[in-house]
This record gives sequence, structure tokens and C-alpha cells, in this order.
Amino acid sequence: MWVRHLSLSNVRNYRKLELDFNRGPVLLLGDNAQGKSNLLEAIMLLATTRSERAQTDGELIHWDALNDPQPVARLVAQVERRDGSLQVEVLIVGRPQAQEGSSAEPGGRTPASKRLRVNGVARRQVDVVGQLTAVLFSTDDLELVTGAPAERRRYLDVTLSQLDPSYMRTLQRYGKVVTQRNALLRRIQDGEASADELSFWDDELAQHGAILMSRRAVAVDALAEHGREAHRRLSGGREELQTTYLPRVDGWDGSRSGAQPEALASVLKDSLLAGRRREIGAGMTLSGPHRDDLSLKLNGVAASSFASRGQQRTAALSLRLAEGRFLADGKGDPPVVLLDDVLSELDEGRRRSVLESLEEWDQLIITSTDADRFGEGLPASTSAFRVVAGKIEAIS
Repeated sequence: MWVRHLSLSNVRNYRKLELDFNRGPVLLLGDNAQGKSNLLEAIMLLATTRSERAQTDGELIHWDALNDPQPVARLVAQVERRDGSLQVEVLIVGRPQAQEGSSAEPGGRTPASKRLRVNGVARRQVDVVGQLTAVLFSTDDLELVTGAPAERRRYLDVTLSQLDPSYMRTLQRYGKVVTQRNALLRRIQDGEASADELSFWDDELAQHGAILMSRRAVAVDALAEHGREAHRRLSGGREELQTTYLPRVDGWDGSRSGAQPEALASVLKDSLLAGRRREIGAGMTLSGPHRDDLSLKLNGVAASSFASRGQQRTAALSLRLAEGRFLADGKGDPPVVLLDDVLSELDEGRRRSVLESLEEWDQLIITSTDADRFGEGLPASTSAFRVVAGKIEAIS
């Protein structure tokens, strides 16, 4: 899978961009704050319909466009897949400022909505995610190793949602159930409802939560193997990455990773019943996949506590490469791989290992401020571009 053409209008610092890509490695060179990361963010947005860098969709609209009568950012990708070509389009529509009688808020926090299309036909989010599959490694990915459990849950959710629309539907339904159940727990805490009313929401949470747990457990088994292989190669065989699924459910053990959702639903419901008094006291749901985590160890010790920054960055990169291979296996088509300044904190040996893997993917787009950082490691087929202030030109 690869992006043949990318079109951006009023996206971040790109007022207008029409860019053709070749299949194979692509290098984007430029100083900081010129738009390299914004371009990778745009491709990831087209793949997942959301940006991890933006708090609101309105932040993605070019500042100069926010005071237009109708602020609109438009992203379009022409995608080549093994089963044919398609077009993915995202429109971000801001509130007309002229009708509000005021200018846009600082920081681009204008209210906005999103419209999605595939081949020109309006689609729901669940039908768009995964049409273009992509994996992004950025400097923020250190949070996969050192950050809160929510970062690792997001890693699993984005990966599985690109692979399976039914997972995304279940995840959305589960989130609504947790919200409703938490509201009921607070009402019970305040004496406005009976604990007996939890039975319905316990059943709903157990049913949908068990599906998420089952899918995550199977996925982590595969991701762990891919990650171990990637890390062994990147570290020259000196380190082994161990990735383990840690569900937040009493009664779970590793042997249940192959269990059917029905069996897991029973375990989850028992956990909810056992913790009911504690949850009422806390006013929130304390068991379930919304509190899952991953254990990451290097040579048997916690990577978050004992690994160096370079080792942590290598572990994060290994997880992303594992994600790419997992998606390729599931889709039968490798995703677009996006590496945002990935070599900045790697030693020479790890950097060489990354460069040796470039041709494994149909398309890999890598950014850097310094071409010399690559030495002679880039394949001859690499296309190079210079990025300056939201404008891109090819480098011969």
C-alpha cells in the first residue's frame, strides 16, 4: 500500500499542496517547524480520521483560513492498494466566523466538524478507518514506554481499529457503557439510585469488554513476537523486548488469551460484582479493558525504569515496526510507515539497522533535519524532498 498523491488545502501551515509520491522510501528534509511533521500528521489523519497532536479538529485549520466566511481544511489521498486504487478524503469544517461576529480563538480552537468520504461517497468513521493503513513513529512515542497506561491502550486501539471495523464499533459502544455506568455509580453514591440497577450495565460492560479483551490478548501475542524480532535486530542481538498484556480484571491469567469472549465475559462480570462496593465508593468503574496496560521489559527488567533513553526509543520503534508487520499480516497489504525524525537519538548501530529495513515496506516516509545523518544508508530508489515554510520541492 502506498500514497500516490497527497492534496492539502488549509491544513496546518500548508495553504495549498499537491504532491506526488513514488513507491518506496521517501525522505523529507528541512529545518524544524517547516511542516515535515504536519505532512505525516495529515497522512495519519487520513488513515485513522483523527490526530494525536491536536486537541480539537479546529487546530488543524490553517490560521489564515480561520477568518474566512467558511473555514475549511481539506485532505485527500490517492491510495494504491494491492486490491486496487481508492481516494480517501477528510473535510474539517469550522464555524463561519463572519456569522459569529468575532475572530477565531487563539491557538486555532475554533469549533469544527469532520466530514469523511471514500471515492467521493460520504462514509461514517468506522467505514473510513483502515481504508488507508499507516503507522507513525514520532518523538512522542517515548510515551509508549514511559507514559501512562492510556498511551499503550491507544496503541492497541488504533492498531486494531485499522485492522477490524467491528473492533472499533465495539470500542465505541464500550466507551458509552462505561460512561453510563459511571453516572449510575455516582447516583448510587449520592443515594439517588439502587445498586440493583447496575445489573444491566454489568451485563453490557462484560459483553462488550470481553470482546475487546479477547481481541487485544490475541493481538498482543502477535505484536510481542514481531516486537521481539524487531528489537533483537535493532539492538544487534544484545537486548530482548518482552511485551505482555495486563488486563485490569480480577481472575485473569495468561492462559486465557485464547479464551472465547463468552468465557471472558463471565470473568469480567465476576470481577465487577466482587468490586461493586469499592466502585460505588469511588464513583467509577475500576475493572475492565478501559484500564488495561502492557508490560514492556528489556532483558527481564522494566523498560520504563531501567532502560536508557536510547534503549527506550528503540523499544518504542520496535513496537511501531511490530504494529506495521501485524497490520501487513492482517490486511495482506503492508501499511504506509511514517518515521518522524526517528534517527535523532539512536546510536550508529541502531541507525544502520533502521536504514537496512527501509525497503521492507511499499512506502516509508522519513523526516530529518540533516541528510548527512543517513550516510550511504539510503536506498538508491529513495525520493527526496525539501520542506520550507509549508512548501515542498523535489531534490534531484
